[in-house]
Amino acid sequence: MTVPLYDVQETNVAIEALRTISRSLPEPFLLIGGWAVYLTVNESFSKIHGTSYLGSRDIDICFHVDPGQDIDTLRGSTFARALEVVKKEGYAPHGSYRFCKMIRKADGTILTEEMARGFPLYEIIYLYIDMMVDNIHPQHKNIFKCDPLDEPIAAQIFMDGSYVKKKLGDFYVNIPNPASLLATKLRSIPQRQKDDKLWKDACDIYSIIWHSPEKYSSIVKKVKEEYPDDCAKARIAITKDVANRAAYHIGIERDEFIGVIDLLKLL
Repeated sequence: MTVPLYDVQETNVAIEALRTISRSLPEPFLLIGGWAVYLTVNESFSKIHGTSYLGSRDIDICFHVDPGQDIDTLRGSTFARALEVVKKEGYAPHGSYRFCKMIRKADGTILTEEMARGFPLYEIIYLYIDMMVDNIHPQHKNIFKCDPLDEPIAAQIFMDGSYVKKKLGDFYVNIPNPASLLATKLRSIPQRQKDDKLWKDACDIYSIIWHSPEKYSSIVKKVKEEYPDDCAKARIAITKDVANRAAYHIGIERDEFIGVIDLLKLL
């Protein structure tokens, strides 16, 4: 039986927020992270397990930025316009590249920081949006007053249009093809510090390989050819303890989980 990593109310709020904000964001943008994995694997996963795949609390959105464009073009870029949309939707800056909206669990009230101080943490949903770019413009920090977070793997996707369109309610979003999405997870898992993020990445890696519409052999072949170092580092990061926890949340035996993860081993 699948065991959610996060509070179901929180993930339900997150996916509804994703549906809402996706309609307002300037195109093109790329949905990455946990919700991209969900849209990639959920059809197969739910058929086999009888329940939906693990949801996420975060929304990760990436935009193309040409590092050689002039300042005026950068100010009018899709990333710049998306920042305005996110702020208009009630998300406040929370760190360098992250935006947050606080919601009261009991009634869905959107809280200001001052209002939130009046409630215990367990009564608040912290909904995060991470705003990312494929390339870092040298003037990014000067223009947007924040440190950028980049996802270089997205640059090739924007360049050759190798994304996949997935339906999200009555709206379609662009997500990475399975091999590229897997590569982002392979690259992120060795850097994880929090247990829940580490376990979720491990679950995502297994599920992209095993539950994507594309054949697992094709996906694994691509990442081993293009990202051999990331494959090796990710496999090391998925220790027996991590495998135990990930298998528990997915609802399978550890040996079954490891059998799929070991496909990443380089010959």
